Amino acid sequence: MHKRILFALDLEGVNFVVGAPYIPFGDTPDYKVAVREAATEINAAAEALFSAGVTKIDVWDNHAGGGNLSQDMLDPRITLLKVDPKLPRMSFAQDKYDCICYFGYHTMEGTLGGVLAHTMNGFEHQYYKINGKYVGEVDLDSGIAAEHNMPSVFYVGGDRSCHQASASVPGIVTVTTKEELSRNKANFRNNDELLAEIKEKICIAAETKLNLKKFTFPLVFEKSFKRVERAAEFMEDCISFNLDADYLSDEVMGKDGHTVVINIKDINEFLKVI
Repeated sequence: MHKRILFALDLEGVNFVVGAPYIPFGDTPDYKVAVREAATEINAAAEALFSAGVTKIDVWDNHAGGGNLSQDMLDPRITLLKVDPKLPRMSFAQDKYDCICYFGYHTMEGTLGGVLAHTMNGFEHQYYKINGKYVGEVDLDSGIAAEHNMPSVFYVGGDRSCHQASASVPGIVTVTTKEELSRNKANFRNNDELLAEIKEKICIAAETKLNLKKFTFPLVFEKSFKRVERAAEFMEDCISFNLDADYLSDEVMGKDGHTVVINIKDINEFLKVI
């Protein structure tokens, strides 16, 4: 059994949410519901795992840079990490955990019917691709986690989101929080039934042995922006990092000013550009 477990928390994928919780410090009703429900789902999972013999559960609150949950909302046996969002993503995790579990994650930008679908920043990014394939946040984080020797074993989110997680990480144990109907519409689960399923399946996940899903370098990373001025700023960042980057070639426009393509040599370069 995995004894030291990291919970990665986003908010859009929890039950009862279809509004706009990715406003970082908003005071909207949906944001408050998202935070409260996220704590409920995490606590249910932790209760089951501690009863099963797990010794360590830390929560990485990564929604909008963190600061959404407070320690007093959580089971006292859980540690809510304080993570500097300016540091490389998941850099705190090296060799500290046996696996990672995802709560509240969501579909990637552009997913038809995906509740609050976006990739990293819904206000800025049109899509991410790796080697020509669309990727979302679970693709990114499962690859980064693997670099820190953490297999991704459990995922809780909407039904379309669970489908994408299963495609990204074959064998991952999933629990559906809601039936996703559109960006702002869903059929929610009965929460008692949902929490019971989380308790049951996360214990299965804690016994699941999956291979590490590491990135294969070199790779081609494509990042498309909704505004060309943000793409230009990102290109300047790539130049400052001495990365092999250019705008996406297009037979009509010559270069697509929305999209930057980077040839990535290793995980350190990858972490600079996501």
